[in-house]
Amino acid sequence: MMGKQYIFETKRTRLRRYFRNFLLLILSLAMLYTVLCISIISVARYESDLAKENFYKRAPDLVAIFTGDSGRIPFGLKKSLEYQTPEILITGVYSSNSIRTLLLSQNPELLQFMNIYANQIEIDYLARNTVENVLSTLRFLRKNTSYYHTVLVISSDYHILRIKLILQFIQASNDSFDFYFMSPETDYFQWKNIKAISREVVKTLKTLGFLLLWESEYPIKDDIETETALAAPTSTPATP
Repeated sequence: MMGKQYIFETKRTRLRRYFRNFLLLILSLAMLYTVLCISIISVARYESDLAKENFYKRAPDLVAIFTGDSGRIPFGLKKSLEYQTPEILITGVYSSNSIRTLLLSQNPELLQFMNIYANQIEIDYLARNTVENVLSTLRFLRKNTSYYHTVLVISSDYHILRIKLILQFIQASNDSFDFYFMSPETDYFQWKNIKAISREVVKTLKTLGFLLLWESEYPIKDDIETETALAAPTSTPATP
């Protein structure tokens, strides 16, 4: 179908074939993009429903918030209050931030909970991308294995699938942590959110390629300074 249909092609039939093949390529890419977008959102909503069901009458041991887009930190803090303020880890924060400036930058109304959050929040300043967010979270958990077993990861809905893929790949076989995921729902009628999920499709494909090609005998070190094949920033630290 993509090749020649005639032994002796004219210029007109050749151009027609090129145009038809180009349209088929564009249509295939559009279908792949649509399927990936739907899959990314569907996975996030399924994971959120699963987390809500699991924590219906109990709280997670830790709420881990992956920074990068607006709405994640307020949503995570709100969930921590709903679950009677379990410990909170915010990973991927600029070094100039303190708990006060972080709360103030997200929503000044959050300062009323300063006394509650002051003793609940652990801030990670080192993570610069999603891989390092995951490494920072695992490192924190492994240092506190007697305290934390169930973890609720908070991020944007378009980000959840990629976090889960990376986490499943990096997590050691002897880790005994149970991860759940929850996200605020994104309004995809806004142009900035359409662009965000478009970028996420590309990042997810890169991640899948990275995970498929990575040699299993070459382990990823549990070190936040580790150079990775996905070192380009994929989540922007929260700014004041």
